[in-house]
Amino acid sequence: MDLQHVRVQNYKSIDDTGWVEIDDLTCLIGKNESGKTVFMEAFERLSPAYGSAEFDPATEYPKRRWPTYRRRHETDPDPVVSARFHVDADERSQLGEYHVHPEDGTVTVTRDYTGTLRWDLAVDEAAYIDDFLAEHELPDAIRHEAVEAASIAELDATLRRVDPETTEIEADALEELLETLPSSAEDVADNAGEAVLAGSLPSIQYVGEYATLDAEIDLNTFTDRVESRDLDASDRAFEALCSVANLDVETLREGDAADVLTELEAAAGEINEAVARYWSQSDDVGVRLHKDGDEPLLQLRVENLEHGVTVPFNRRSRGFRWFFSTFCTLLATREDDADRILLLDEPGLHLHPKAKREFRRFLEHEIAGEGTVVYSTHSPFMIDTDRAHRTKAIVKDPERGTEVIESPGTVDEYTRFPLRSVFELDVMETVVSRSELLCVEDETTYEYLYNVFELLEYTDATVLSRRWTTLPIGTVENTETVRSVFDMRDGAVAVLHDGDTLDGGTPPEDVKTVGLGSFVGVEGNVTIEDLLSEPFYLTVVSRAYAPALSAASGPDQITTSEIEGIKPGAPIVERLSTYFEENGIADGTFDRTVPSRYLQANRNEFSDAVDMDTRKTFGSLARRLNGELESPPKEGGSGSFLGSIFGR
Repeated sequence: MDLQHVRVQNYKSIDDTGWVEIDDLTCLIGKNESGKTVFMEAFERLSPAYGSAEFDPATEYPKRRWPTYRRRHETDPDPVVSARFHVDADERSQLGEYHVHPEDGTVTVTRDYTGTLRWDLAVDEAAYIDDFLAEHELPDAIRHEAVEAASIAELDATLRRVDPETTEIEADALEELLETLPSSAEDVADNAGEAVLAGSLPSIQYVGEYATLDAEIDLNTFTDRVESRDLDASDRAFEALCSVANLDVETLREGDAADVLTELEAAAGEINEAVARYWSQSDDVGVRLHKDGDEPLLQLRVENLEHGVTVPFNRRSRGFRWFFSTFCTLLATREDDADRILLLDEPGLHLHPKAKREFRRFLEHEIAGEGTVVYSTHSPFMIDTDRAHRTKAIVKDPERGTEVIESPGTVDEYTRFPLRSVFELDVMETVVSRSELLCVEDETTYEYLYNVFELLEYTDATVLSRRWTTLPIGTVENTETVRSVFDMRDGAVAVLHDGDTLDGGTPPEDVKTVGLGSFVGVEGNVTIEDLLSEPFYLTVVSRAYAPALSAASGPDQITTSEIEGIKPGAPIVERLSTYFEENGIADGTFDRTVPSRYLQANRNEFSDAVDMDTRKTFGSLARRLNGELESPPKEGGSGSFLGSIFGR
């Protein structure tokens, strides 16, 4: 049976997720408390590898609907988790013997609040009735009436009306007959599903807590716990290590020293080789297994291969201990049950970003290739670019509860942030490393550079060279860090900063610095907005703040005359902040990002609005920055970050 879709209903915060497509490796993203864990908890109950499939409706049914549901729970239990499976030819053939068949080659199985499995299969009721009557001897009077039944339910009702005292059938024979006849087509489907398919249902294991191996294992007490099946999480991790490394605990306990040493060395070599494929940092470490004489204590130690020094396993980093323990656990699960479905809640939480990527590759190549894996994450490093289109977003609506969204474009920015970051990280690494880097302090400066030079692209004004990639870096002190991270040793790097001089840290000597204050006669901390002509910038501000201006008592359009007497000669952002405060506009607060983002979203509105003063000032800025390149190209072409991406 091959899993296709899953649906969760009526469970805790979930009313109905709808049908969720499941691939061999499915990633779930969502905010904290959105319902990712709830979804996987319910999913596991369909066919749990461990624990019970029972539900407690009093605590697990959605609270706001529980009073109504409680009255019908016993007679009409609600479904909780359903799954669609593709059924192979052999299974379809076996189902046919029960006169049932899966429509479109798929079967839906549902576990309800009573813990009962229900199988959704099409039933050929006429064929079933014919076979049933052919297999059982009935008096002619009863048979004559029974053959007229149009459904299994009708046949059941017909036979239950039979009175043994007035017909030629014994009461015991009638009772036995009724016991063999399902009461409805649904019962026939359930019986067929249980007989043919239930044994093929994959076991499902939810993993929410990740145990790490102990540094020392008492083999005697471990064996006792194995026999009593009283294993804790660390025991299961050690059991997995033994399975993956082909370790025999009895040999370790009772074998002679030479046999034990041979087995431990072989096990260490095998497991280290496996780990090395997915833990790039393993080139300097290896796990060693050690046992002293007849003592029943097995020690896990980690060796520094360069220096030949070993330390106890629990003294290595949390990330390494987690990776090694979870690596063994998942590999052992695959070996034990190839059809197992694994539900992993936030795996790799404590790993370095690069190690997260390696662990994701391990899931894809070693685990998902043999079965099905569903995992949740908040990290972009756990999302595969090639599978990004299959990522499911889980959101929690105040009224509808938890929902699973197939298209991330319809969810909030917070939820889709990890998915968006997958592409941003790849683009940043690709574009920045092959460009000349222009560092600016904030996104607002970046947005004006990009959008104004886009507006000037087809004018006679000089625009920024396409060789520049503009990158907001937060503060000038980050310049060297950014250059090192993106390996910009051979490319030009320049910093465009507010004001005339740098007030904070000083970038490296070979990094050019350009102050915005040198392009305009404004007193104070000049920002990119001061390079726009005052009429043009006030037009952008007025359109961006149109609703707030309409709600205030002043004019709907801010003009130069409106702010003429407010701090003459000061930077425009400072003057507008005072104007907004004095007139109670937008609660008295001017946010400089509002106009810049409006221009970003509505740039075409301003294609004819850029005046000559703005063209001249931005042209001067472009000539100065382009002159910092060792071999200045011909003027023209946008050099913004987005422009670099699209080859502008």
